[in-house]
Amino acid sequence: MIVTNQGQQQSVKFVVDTERCCGCRRCIRRCMENVWQWDEENHYAYPKYPDECVLCLQCEMDCLNNVIDIYPVSTLQVDPLEYSAGLNRREEAKGGSKTWQV
Repeated sequence: MIVTNQGQQQSVKFVVDTERCCGCRRCIRRCMENVWQWDEENHYAYPKYPDECVLCLQCEMDCLNNVIDIYPVSTLQVDPLEYSAGLNRREEAKGGSKTWQV
């Protein structure tokens, strides 16, 4: 199974060899971001919420059969605040204005 996530901060490719998954669920227990879910029907773990991955790679390191491979495909090279500010400037240049209420 291959899951690819295209996020604002990073793009990540998850490769899981579901045939070799032993069902230990260590990846699920170890993940602090709740990325992994157990598929009860097919008896393997899979990344249900890949957007939440912070690339700590604990799931990959703790996997007993080494069935998880995580590859960062690309990372955003800009500061997210600068990126958002650039989007706001472009929106204002088009004639739209954004107002923020706190």
